[in-house]
Formats: sequence, C-alpha cells, structure tokens
Amino acid sequence: DKIIVMAYFAFTTLSTVGFGDYYPISSGERLVMIVIMLLGIMIFSYIIGNFLNVLDALEEVNSENEHADDLSRFFGIL
Repeated sequence: DKIIVMAYFAFTTLSTVGFGDYYPISSGERLVMIVIMLLGIMIFSYIIGNFLNVLDALEEVNSENEHADDLSRFFGIL
C-alpha cells in the first residue's frame, strides 16, 4: 500500500502538480522519495537531451534541402 502511495506522490511531484494529499512522513520514506525524484529528473533530462539532438539533426537536413531548392531556383531562372 505504501509503495502505491509513494509512486503516486513521486508522479504528482515530478509532474509539478503536487496536490499535497499524500506526502512522506518518516525519514525512510523521504529518502526513498528523494532518490525517486532525482532519478526521474535525470531520466527526463536524458530524454529531453536526446530529443534536442534529434531536432538539431533535423534542422541540418532541412538546411541542406533549402540550399538545394535555392540552387534549383537559380538554374530555373537561368
């Protein structure tokens, strides 16, 4: 039962909702929640970092295509 409450607390805290209806009471619960929240932040940061790398790669591909379009327009004008 406590694991479900701690998972609920971690989810609401990591999603920045933090309803406040459940919270860790003992020092052990607080320690577990600190570890869970730090792991959640690290995983979220890793996912966002990978997402930004994908966006950068997509921007590079699109910029190469923009130059190709400019070149075809140039030859079309000639």
